[in-house]
Amino acid sequence: MQPNKLDWPFLRKDTLIPGLSLLITAIVFAASAWYHGNQARAYEIFAANREAISEDYDELVYRRRLLDRYHWRYRELQELGFVGQERRLDWIETIRAAATSLELPHVAYSLEPQLQVIRPVASASPNADIQIYLTRLDLELGLVHELDLLRFFERLEKEAPGLMQVDQCSLIRQGDVAIKPTVDANIAANCSVKMLSIITSDISFAAAGPGQ
Repeated sequence: MQPNKLDWPFLRKDTLIPGLSLLITAIVFAASAWYHGNQARAYEIFAANREAISEDYDELVYRRRLLDRYHWRYRELQELGFVGQERRLDWIETIRAAATSLELPHVAYSLEPQLQVIRPVASASPNADIQIYLTRLDLELGLVHELDLLRFFERLEKEAPGLMQVDQCSLIRQGDVAIKPTVDANIAANCSVKMLSIITSDISFAAAGPGQ
């Protein structure tokens, strides 16, 4: 008998099961590592997508809050006549009604053509589509008292459509009313008023024309 000769049949009998177990363990470990790697990469993609969706959702919520906050204000400005076509006929009717209500001795007016306002600084928003228009209104008023002028402009501000800005006024006293046979104007007022309106992208300016 040779002392260094291995007994392979006996050795295989005792090492076959442990060897197979070790091989299966290595295969399972490799498969687990591969699966874990795939799941880790999938999780990273999912986390990135979730973060992007979360940012988009936060942006959507922010925009919705802005819409809810300012939508009512936009509708209010539309009802006031500031947003939309200028309404010259309504201005004239308001002037006449205010003069009649306040019993002003004399009222004359003239409307200049509507002009587009050139903004000195362009809007920072690339999607902004707002055009600002201005019409100058010149008024000649005969007043019995200085307060009549304030009451007159108060009526215009409340009832005339659009945004009104008094540019300048000059008052000239007409003399002592006590020596006059009838009640007439004590003060002549000459005023220049700016009437402002804006056209937004949802309003067709070309279709309706520049005012009534």
